[in-house]
Amino acid sequence: MNHTLATWEPGTTVSLCNVPWTSDYRDVVKFTTEAELDDYLLNNAGPQLTIERMIYAKPGMPVKINLPFNSCYKYNYLRVSNSAPNDTSRTFYYFIQDVEYSAPNTTILHIQLDVWQTFNRNVTFGNCYIERGHIGIANVNQMRDNGREFLTIPEGLDVGGEYSIEGTATHIMGDHSTNNSFDIIVATTISFEGSGGTVDKPVIKTARGSDFEGLPNGCELYWFPTVDNFLTFMDIIADMPWVSQGIISIMAVPNLTTTLPAYSHSTVNALGLINVQRLTGSKIPTRTIALFDNWREAYGVTGRYARLKKFMTYPYRVVEVTTYSGNPLMLKPESIGGDHISMVQLTHIAPPAPRVAFYPYHYNAGGVTDSYDSSGLVVDDGAEFLDMTTGIFNFPTFSLVNNGYMSYMAANSNSIAYQHTSADWSQQRALTSNTLGYDQSSASISTARDINQLQMGAGSASNQLANQTAMGKTFVSGAAGVIGGVAGGPAGVAAGAAGAATSGINMAIDMNQRNQQLGISQGLAIAQTAATTGNQGYMRDTNKGFADYAAQGDYQNTIAGINAKVQDAKLIQPTTSGQMGGDAFNLSVYRWALHAKIKVIQAAAMAAIGEYWFRYGYQINRFAVMPESLMVMEKFTYWKLRETYIRSSSCPEMYRQTIRGIFEKGVTVWATPNDIGMIDIANNPALPGVTL
Repeated sequence: MNHTLATWEPGTTVSLCNVPWTSDYRDVVKFTTEAELDDYLLNNAGPQLTIERMIYAKPGMPVKINLPFNSCYKYNYLRVSNSAPNDTSRTFYYFIQDVEYSAPNTTILHIQLDVWQTFNRNVTFGNCYIERGHIGIANVNQMRDNGREFLTIPEGLDVGGEYSIEGTATHIMGDHSTNNSFDIIVATTISFEGSGGTVDKPVIKTARGSDFEGLPNGCELYWFPTVDNFLTFMDIIADMPWVSQGIISIMAVPNLTTTLPAYSHSTVNALGLINVQRLTGSKIPTRTIALFDNWREAYGVTGRYARLKKFMTYPYRVVEVTTYSGNPLMLKPESIGGDHISMVQLTHIAPPAPRVAFYPYHYNAGGVTDSYDSSGLVVDDGAEFLDMTTGIFNFPTFSLVNNGYMSYMAANSNSIAYQHTSADWSQQRALTSNTLGYDQSSASISTARDINQLQMGAGSASNQLANQTAMGKTFVSGAAGVIGGVAGGPAGVAAGAAGAATSGINMAIDMNQRNQQLGISQGLAIAQTAATTGNQGYMRDTNKGFADYAAQGDYQNTIAGINAKVQDAKLIQPTTSGQMGGDAFNLSVYRWALHAKIKVIQAAAMAAIGEYWFRYGYQINRFAVMPESLMVMEKFTYWKLRETYIRSSSCPEMYRQTIRGIFEKGVTVWATPNDIGMIDIANNPALPGVTL
């Protein structure tokens, strides 16, 4: 006869015992040898018997043994061994599924073959696809490449709705607590170099442009290293609106003292009154900011879950880098290159679109080395580079008020001077014209008087000539009468003398008449001339007086018009240079700063996930050969295979498929049976030298 699974030969020993593993194969024990298993079972054995006649143990059918029910119902396991010295010597192991009473000394046992304990030493596992297991925890290389090679397989576990902050670091770029914690950059179309002149003689120099950061710019850029320096400049330029009107941008930027190279600016004397920095030259070099040194050691997993290095990867831990400007970076710890968290600062402050950006150094790097420019500055770290940036992208800008009155006066200083000169000239021309008219009228009056005098002199001369002629004629007539009287005798002489006397009297009468008529005519002429010249003098004087008055009034009115424009200019609304804009909130209420926060899932989520990993290990999803002992942990090892390759020369195919099913549904292999379900699952150290 043969001792088989279906027939138990006479002389076979049947031992009842209790074991902590069950027929659902959630948990199995990997005994090194069958003898080790037998020792364990015999040390915990109950009733034993040696059968005297063959028992048929057909699979699926109950068996009867000659033991009382009370001796059997307390046990869950059956060892059936035949030590006959032949090839059929074999031990089989069964689960007792149920116990039934049959007779006082006969009990029916419903049994199921323990395929694992019966055949596990008869099979060899090949290269299997491991879906999950403790080998991920035991793998000595699990943190290679910061965990990216083995620990970033998604688990599909709920990590909770929020992270807890475990550690923070801050790099300050500007603080609202002091005015000198940030800088001012001014862009202007009017150069600040040299004197700005005065309101009466303003001086404007067109900006010569800038090549700051290697960018062509028509404006000039000036850097004020402190706010106090800029406020002093504003006090000065407030009296020079013709210069300040050229300002197109006043911008606050993070402190550049430590980042701006010396060759990128030069000191110039602005408006002849204050030294400022004019920005020129090459770009601003990069700057590396160390936020956390050896952060994985300083902020590693501690306490109960310290062995679970997967908590050092995303999404269970994350590093948030932010400037509180709405563009935070969520960095996966495993992608942070090196042992430190370092950010590279890229500073661009030349218009247009100035900004300060930060990118994580060597984040998600894949072995690519840094690239450098001709000056030795890193321009590409071979990683995410500019695809992973945060920063300050909207600098606040401010305006400057220009005095509209002074600006008007400066802009019209020459025209106002011209208007004053023109008014003076108009007045002088009018007054000179008035004097000329007066002089011409006076000359006309004098000429009329001179003509009157000439006319009277001519009349007197004419009258005198008439008198002299009459006298001559009278003298000739008298002489002729006397001569005739002489010829005629004494009577003739007397008559001639009488005639001569008569002629003389008539002549005297005529002369007197003419003289009186001459006096009357001359008196009339003098009176007429006096009346005419008097009226002309009055007209001359009144015309000149009115013309002088009008000229003075016109001058005063013109000056009043000029002064009215000047007074009206005082009411001109002030203008502004630059513009109000950008985002000043952080700078005003808090600070400009780069913050790094190490965040972990909350304690409840960590406990839930941590306990799950303690029990079932990590998601693996790769092919590997399991160790022969099937143990990678000291106490227990969980395996869940997706594809199981098994070889055996002595295990029936049905039971080989059963073993495959055990591992593909998931099974925990225990080193010691008494530990099953009785130990703290965290008390399960990894065995040394395990690799995946």
